[in-house]
Amino acid sequence: MNWENLSADCFETAVNECGGVCLVPIGCLEKHGYHLPLGTDISIAREIAKRAANIEEMMIFPYYPFGMVSEVRHKSGTVALSPNLQMQILEELCVELSRNGLKKIILGNGHGGNNLYLRFFAQTTLQKRVDYEVYVLDLWELSWEQLDYLNSKYSAPSESGHADVYETSNIMAISPELVDMKKVDIAESKSMHRMDELNAQRAFSTISWYGDYPHQFAGDPTGASAEYGNEIMNFNAENVAAAVKVIKESNLVGKLFKEFYDYSDNPVK
Repeated sequence: MNWENLSADCFETAVNECGGVCLVPIGCLEKHGYHLPLGTDISIAREIAKRAANIEEMMIFPYYPFGMVSEVRHKSGTVALSPNLQMQILEELCVELSRNGLKKIILGNGHGGNNLYLRFFAQTTLQKRVDYEVYVLDLWELSWEQLDYLNSKYSAPSESGHADVYETSNIMAISPELVDMKKVDIAESKSMHRMDELNAQRAFSTISWYGDYPHQFAGDPTGASAEYGNEIMNFNAENVAAAVKVIKESNLVGKLFKEFYDYSDNPVK
């Protein structure tokens, strides 16, 4: 169920029907080559959430456009809020979701740049007692069986990563009018290999993505199709729904948090 489509008098019933579970699809606004829209990650995250909710009932929070995207500040159309502000917004959002009865909050990650940020945010809930649970799900995840099926049917892409065959296919399935394959420049999708020496040592740097892919484009999208995108997102939705079902039905995390907080409040017996 979509939060923004509910009337106030129906909201309480909806919260009970979804078991107090809310999924927040989180993307960002950034360049995706020149053939895809700036809101690609937002649109895909929202679509996967909607499809998952058709399988397992949950509350879906409206579009959340703010992601950790500082590495794309050199491209027009990017919105990169300060990290401190982003953390504060997300914390206050969780407080508001909880106040409205949604105690199991799933941050649905639709942008690779959010990987560390969302997990760090979830980790901060150990610092002080809160009355809600935070989970992080990468919405694009596929099982090996699902990936093997897709690769056998559509052929495995030689490269992927950003504005690639997967994301292009997804947007073709969601909003085909927003895809302009005439603007694809495959040369821009190739790694510049400036970070190879550091990458070989598994040395992380925040400039690594820019170093190799300054054009915000990685992977050949020419094999994309709406059919491909629908199959990808249906698999994604099945996986998200399965995770939501487990989260909804389990009380383990809540019990462990209470146990942890109680011990932390008085660690010296």
